[in-house]
Amino acid sequence: MADPQNKQQRLQAHLTRVLQEMQQAQQGTKSRQDLIRQIENLDAAKPRRLLLYIANPGNPASAVNAGDTVPLGDALAAMGKVENLDLVVHTFGGSGETAEKIVEMCRNHCQGEFRVVVPNMAKSAGTLIALGADRIVMGYCSELGPIDPQIPIVVGNTPQHVSAWTFIHTRDVLVEEVNDASAKKQNASAYLQQLAAVDPVFVTHCEQLMTFAKQVGSKWIVCRLKGKGVNAKQAGRQAATVVKFLSNVEAHITHGRLISVAELKKHCEPALSVVELQESEPHWQLLWELYVRSEVFLKMAHQGKPAAKLIETGDVSIILN
Repeated sequence: MADPQNKQQRLQAHLTRVLQEMQQAQQGTKSRQDLIRQIENLDAAKPRRLLLYIANPGNPASAVNAGDTVPLGDALAAMGKVENLDLVVHTFGGSGETAEKIVEMCRNHCQGEFRVVVPNMAKSAGTLIALGADRIVMGYCSELGPIDPQIPIVVGNTPQHVSAWTFIHTRDVLVEEVNDASAKKQNASAYLQQLAAVDPVFVTHCEQLMTFAKQVGSKWIVCRLKGKGVNAKQAGRQAATVVKFLSNVEAHITHGRLISVAELKKHCEPALSVVELQESEPHWQLLWELYVRSEVFLKMAHQGKPAAKLIETGDVSIILN
């Protein structure tokens, strides 16, 4: 028979731990929101609001997905229409469709300049979000990534993600080998057998995904350049240069490849406007502290496990598990 006194003691100890965690979380939230307000007030001549969108890659639910738009919408609604908006993004990627919507939502609440701030990583769909900004703010350790969509597959009972480009490229190589063998009057049966195993519907889907990523990335660049007086044809060419570089799998090799500030400036300016903050600058130091505090907070236990995402302003804090 269980000892009622020991049971009560264990319950009291559990309640005490929960209360301590809640107090620590509240103190952490206040510290971050104080930092957000401090960053917002750095430039009195150009007031701006700041919105955090920080994901925890250690949580399987950390990917950019449609479920993020409602809490982001709540945070933006509480903020209301603002003159200038900074969206601080840290993510390994996710849904390109959601990335497109996030940019549209932010722009709807921003009447002036919309900036995306990348303290660490904005990969894949995060890079698409960055392409929707008027300016991309980065530091010495910030990185974007390739925008080639990934296809989940299972190889040897192991889940993997493979670039949609890889399937398209494989199809094209096989077709080229068949044509070359036929031209040389050689036996092409081995290539034909491999080609027969390629699902044309699936490859068409891969092509559509690649086209979508390029269209989403280029549409905001074209719109921004035209707003600066660049003619439509020239704006289209500049946008095409950017998306060609970011979607070039042969050049980047892996989807997680680092694309640094220097590379963006070399390959994507003037179509993209990249602001590089030096490590010694107070603005960068505050942004980095805010990001690190957010990362630590997400890794703390929330309802028994690390949280997936933090969406936060100076007035609103939303945790997604």
